[in-house]
Amino acid sequence: MTGNKDLKMKGRFMEKKEETVEEAYQRGNFETMKHYRAIMVMYRDQTRAIEARHLVELNKVRLEAKLEFLHECESLFSMYHEKKKTELELVLAESKLEDAQVPTIDWFKLGEPMMYD
Repeated sequence: MTGNKDLKMKGRFMEKKEETVEEAYQRGNFETMKHYRAIMVMYRDQTRAIEARHLVELNKVRLEAKLEFLHECESLFSMYHEKKKTELELVLAESKLEDAQVPTIDWFKLGEPMMYD
């Protein structure tokens, strides 16, 4: 017959009857580690996407500044072809910026709905 102490040692993490407290602890520890690794992977992906978008934005701003400079220098020098080339590069940079997507973390999917509060 099991004593009162044995019943208290069985927690909600012990699914199998033959599972010991140590095994239940190890399994719970592993599941917690897996959960937080998933969160860290999502943060890593989000950070990489933000960095990629930042590089595209920097390129776009650089091209806009170059285009403004060429527009000012156009009256002094004949830089018509350079200006047209830069305008085309700016259009390409703007389209790349529109395509750069930054993922958002779905906390409900991870079982952490309180993160929205």
